[in-house]
Amino acid sequence: MVSRRIYNLVVGYSQKERIVRYTQLRWGTIFAENASDQLTLVLAYCGIQRTFETVMGVYNSQALDPHVNRHYLMDEWRA
Repeated sequence: MVSRRIYNLVVGYSQKERIVRYTQLRWGTIFAENASDQLTLVLAYCGIQRTFETVMGVYNSQALDPHVNRHYLMDEWRA
């Protein structure tokens, strides 16, 4: 959602002849490479200072795989 919103802003500020050069694949790469900066801006907007503890809190909550014990249908045929 954030990526799409920022992408639309970038395209909106661009010259018309350059808009076709903003591909989704390239945008996804650029956005992912700058995600850390985006996190800093979002936290600052919420009044939260980016510290080691806040970053580790985000990593800790987001790195957990919710499907780690998930049973896959194809597992029966792979064994």
